[in-house]
Amino acid sequence: MDDHNPVLVPAWDWQRLREKNAILQRQSDGETPIGEKEIKELELNHPLIYYFPPELFAYRGKTNILRTYLLKRDKEAKSNFKSALQDGNSEAALNQLPGFARPFIQSNFNPILNDFSISKGAVSDSGEDPEEIWKSVPDSHYNEFFGQIAAEAMDRPSAVVVPPVPLIERYDGDLITAVCKANSKMSEFAREDGEPRAYFHLYLHYTSFSDGQRGEEDTASRALKILRNEVERGDYAGIAVTIYKGEEVFESSTAPRVETFFRNLGSFAEEQNLPVISPRSEWLGFWATDLGIDGFSSLYNGSWVYRSGGAVDDVDQYGYTMVPSESRSLKLQSNNGKDIKDQIANGGLSGLDALPDVPPKPPSDFDPDNGLQSRYGTPFYYRRHFGKPQKLNHVWEARQVRSGNQSSARDHLDNSENGYVEFEDDS
Repeated sequence: MDDHNPVLVPAWDWQRLREKNAILQRQSDGETPIGEKEIKELELNHPLIYYFPPELFAYRGKTNILRTYLLKRDKEAKSNFKSALQDGNSEAALNQLPGFARPFIQSNFNPILNDFSISKGAVSDSGEDPEEIWKSVPDSHYNEFFGQIAAEAMDRPSAVVVPPVPLIERYDGDLITAVCKANSKMSEFAREDGEPRAYFHLYLHYTSFSDGQRGEEDTASRALKILRNEVERGDYAGIAVTIYKGEEVFESSTAPRVETFFRNLGSFAEEQNLPVISPRSEWLGFWATDLGIDGFSSLYNGSWVYRSGGAVDDVDQYGYTMVPSESRSLKLQSNNGKDIKDQIANGGLSGLDALPDVPPKPPSDFDPDNGLQSRYGTPFYYRRHFGKPQKLNHVWEARQVRSGNQSSARDHLDNSENGYVEFEDDS
């Protein structure tokens, strides 16, 4: 990466990840431990953007993933949560989680019960919609949860925080108030020497760009006006806009409205002298860099949302690998023949010189279980040494366009083979 290229990290989980033995005990060729030094250099040379996966507070169906995410960093709390739930004591189980998250977990216990093989109905859930939960979060829960995230971020040099906020799918005044409150609360805590270290975050469903009727503005445009008012009178280090299921923007024919939205947002951010980013946006965010957006990001798992793993078979465990020349991610092997195996057979991948064009061969002492593993190694080996590093080609791709080697991100994407990026004919 270029010097000072920001890195988006999982807000609640970064503390655990940076202290893993597998990282800290990493050695140089001379068997000298270098992991701790590398972590410090990463944090010193690349500003960290602390980002909590907002989808985990958006849908009742995400409660099990939210529970897994929150308890990763505390093995004792994880064990106590399971034991209490097996005993039918939901209150004791919830006490292992931050108070902020408890009503979101309690809204739907069923996925968690299923995970622990506990019969449905063993504990009662509220069935409350996450939107309604957001509208009634007490200050004490913000203080505890947001305060801890901010405190951990402020221990890192140059870190900023993008807070979790409610998902806006349709305009709701009370929900907009909750969005503003969440941002304002994080702004209180994420400060260093009086300077703001929190971004104002807007989390929009892709349908919010297309719900205007009878001359009314769509929800996204109305939300942008609120953002402008809050940022002008607030104290923020930048602006972040996350679009849920952003790949649907093109399929739903809302790209022209999204373009107008990004242009207006970019112009406002420039007026305020603030950076503006579009997290979790893949090539939608890449295109947005033409429109005044300063940065975009992509999840390493090749998805648009956070996932905690799952029982997938064989080839799916290898995940998705980026094809920089085509601006898309493909499976190692798929039914339609459009896959990484084809790319490798046709000459490999091109992009950053530091990355291999083809996967490294498995270690000589590796005992394969099947044909895929004999050729590419275990899914963990492949993803660690090839699939996930290829995501850094996003940096290379954006660099090519912004350096002037390409006329624009849109032209680059127009010539790509990305299946979900389809612009309407301007003529």
